[in-house]
Parts: sequence; C-alpha cells; structure tokens
Amino acid sequence: MDVSAVLMGLLELCADAEKQLANITMGLPLNPPADSARSSRHALSLIATARPPAFITTIAREVHRYNAAQANSQSQQNIHTTTLARAKTEILRVIDILIEKMPGDVVDLLVEVMDIIMYCIEGSLVKKKGLQECFPAICKFYMVGYCDRSHRIAVGARQGSVALYDVRTGKCQNIHGHKGPITAVSFAPDGRYLATYSNADSHISFWQMNTSLLGSIGMLNSAPQLRCIKTYQVPPVQPASPGSQNHLKLARLIWTSNRNVILMAHDGKEHRFMV
Repeated sequence: MDVSAVLMGLLELCADAEKQLANITMGLPLNPPADSARSSRHALSLIATARPPAFITTIAREVHRYNAAQANSQSQQNIHTTTLARAKTEILRVIDILIEKMPGDVVDLLVEVMDIIMYCIEGSLVKKKGLQECFPAICKFYMVGYCDRSHRIAVGARQGSVALYDVRTGKCQNIHGHKGPITAVSFAPDGRYLATYSNADSHISFWQMNTSLLGSIGMLNSAPQLRCIKTYQVPPVQPASPGSQNHLKLARLIWTSNRNVILMAHDGKEHRFMV
C-alpha cells in the first residue's frame, strides 16, 4: 500500500473541512462535500493514531520534497504539493491529537514533527507571536526550546543530536553533542547560549552562539556557528516509575540569568551550573 497516496488523498478531501463544515446548519443533513470532508478527517485521525510513525514520517517526507522543489525553483508542482499547501490546518490538527494522545510516539520523531510544524506555520507568524502562542502543544516537551531574542528553535532528538531551526530563514542545522537521547534543551534569556542535557549519557553541555558585529545573535543569511564551551557530568535521574511516560518529564532546564541555569529533576532535586 502506498501510504503517501492514501494520506494525500484524504488530505485533499478534507483540506477545506473547516469551511465545508462551518456552513452546515446544526441538525440538518450534511451535503456531499461536507460529508466527504468529515469522513476523510475522521479516517485521517484514525490512521494517524493507529500508526503515528507512518503518518509523521510520510508527511515529513512530503514536506522535504516540497522544500527541495522550492529550492530548485520548480514552478510545476504535483498534486501532492498542492494538497500539502492547502491542508496545513488539517495536518496541524492531527499533530496536535498525536501530541495529546501519544506523546511517546511523537518524541521518537520530534525533529520530523518540527519539520512539519515549521512548514505549516509561517515563520513570520512565529517570529511575531512566539512558538508557545502559535503551537503550544509542541512546547510541552522539555526537548523543545524557543528563543524570542534570536528567533531560533532547538529540538532534541533520540539519537543525541539537536536540530537548530532559524525561524527567519527556515533553515535547520544539526548539532551532534550527546551519546544518548536528549532530555531537555533551553536557550539563555539573551540567546547567547544553548544548554542541552541527556540523562542517558549523564551530561549537560553549553553551546555558544555566534554574535554578528551588529549585535544580533547569529548571521541573517547563514547558519549560526556553534561551539561547545563547557560540559558537566550529572548524576542520572531515575524515572518515577519504569515503563511509563515519565521519561518525557525527567528533568528540565531553567535559566535564572543569562549565565546561570538549573537542571530541575522531576522529584524536585536541583543541580546548578554557570556558563
């Protein structure tokens, strides 16, 4: 079965679901387009919750295909690309459902999920309102951090890397700094440092962002230059109970100033560090 064809077909049918269903008067039968939109939306949700990895990886692959086509300035877009552009609201709706109902599946593909979100939400909107307001569900994960100052998003991956997105350009670069899944990431208030923590390798690392001569964080038209300036070993945090979703909330990073951060474990224990 071509999963991409199935998902794109359903997205095409429910791309205008909000508009179709909004025009229906309560209590009256649905017209054919509205009925088709509602059924397709329901089917899409069922498939996504039954096979979250398949849904996430397939949509992420379509997003990458679209971005590649845009980079190559191809004016002729296939039906999948057109559907993808029209169905952004529906895609975000399903991602929101997966985060709420199946966070353990989402966290394994958090970078792919962020790729999808970055495609569906205009960078200018995120820059203006912030990630928390544009898509609050993704901010539930301690592995996701947003910096209002530099307009960058950091996403910790299961492989020990961190994906760094520039909201202004849409570009992404990967930092390889840990030997196990990332537990938490957080930007310093002034955006000059990024802290990353992995409970698997029991280390917290601090990354320095480059600063241009104009005083802004990073370069406007290039990927930011990062370097690891400090790494500390930390005693591992034990989950409250094995086999639960508690590993998603093991510990978080809280900056108390531009150079001081607290690693706060789920049980309230603190480790303090200074860059």
